Amino acid sequence: MDDPASATVESGASDWEKAVQSGHCPICFLLQQDEFHRVCRWVGGDIADEGNRRGLDEAGGFCNWHFWLLNEIHSPQSGSVVNDYIAARLVEWLRNCAWQAWQAQAASLRERATRCPLCAHVRACESAHVRSFVGWVSDGLAWSRYVESRGLCLPHLVRCQALVREEPLRERLNGAQIKQMERLQDEMRELVGKLTSGRRWEATRDEWRAWERATERFVGRRGLLPP
Repeated sequence: MDDPASATVESGASDWEKAVQSGHCPICFLLQQDEFHRVCRWVGGDIADEGNRRGLDEAGGFCNWHFWLLNEIHSPQSGSVVNDYIAARLVEWLRNCAWQAWQAQAASLRERATRCPLCAHVRACESAHVRSFVGWVSDGLAWSRYVESRGLCLPHLVRCQALVREEPLRERLNGAQIKQMERLQDEMRELVGKLTSGRRWEATRDEWRAWERATERFVGRRGLLPP
């Protein structure tokens, strides 16, 4: 496996077109694909790969989120291969760390969470996507596509604003965010009104999904760290 810190992704115009039509934050949408593709490389249980072993040796395992995400995809065989390797390293560490040294053990757990090789890869992809999005949305045609979309989540709006040098573009991004959020408000209120008055069958698909989309706008995709 290549070094996660040096991971590069190329997000072309067609990628952003697809992302803004997804109904999700476009950066979160691409990140979910990046994460899934990288997770699938572990599902085969390929511990024989030197890069895989190095990543696990340095981190001591995965973070809580990625351990459980892997569990959802692993077969019993691949899960046993990967977790057996991690367990062997953990047993070795415990033998060299007296039980009285609970503070060192706690520090190791915290460090392991921050050095998760899957998290490192996703962070590298995220940085690349944010830079790519700022370049893409600066184009006039791209901007019209973005305005019609569901917009960025707030964490990615903040990350993008930090890279935008033109004040007019910052203001347009903020204005679009307000309109996109108000659209969700209208849809949520429409849904509540229809359900309250017994007109459930009149609710649109977008109205049913608005409250979940709002959650993504507030905090981003599952596991996303704040800016």
